[in-house]
Amino acid sequence: MLKIITFAAALAVASAASAQEKKITTADFAGTWNIEAMSHQIALVVEPGEGNKVTATMMMMGRDTLLKGELTDRTLTLVGVKSEVNGTMPPEHGTPGHDHDVPPAAAAGSGAKPILVTLQEDGTIVGEMVTNMGPVKWTGEKLKTKKKS
Repeated sequence: MLKIITFAAALAVASAASAQEKKITTADFAGTWNIEAMSHQIALVVEPGEGNKVTATMMMMGRDTLLKGELTDRTLTLVGVKSEVNGTMPPEHGTPGHDHDVPPAAAAGSGAKPILVTLQEDGTIVGEMVTNMGPVKWTGEKLKTKKKS
């Protein structure tokens, strides 16, 4: 009986160690994520780039915000992309008056805080972004794609 318990414990430790050893890549973040933050539904579409780089689009309240980011360990750090024309954030196609709750993503070089996105063991994401209402923590799930029959 003791041998069975010892074997089961060793097996549990070995499988936990192998799960921790899986290296997270930008491909693990690729796709469309549904995020709930401050009672708002937000979509985050992440596309892998070269190495540990990604590009992303955050869609909230009728606005699309372009982002770029980098993966370190299990966390993406995302910042807004400036327009090449005048160094400001690109124009957004938003509904006026709706930007008082959650502003667009952090602008690169603006002193704004980056958006942090961390992949959890269960495949969900958690994150934090700073809004004009203060720091906001949120959770998200990957959008499931329908199987074609």
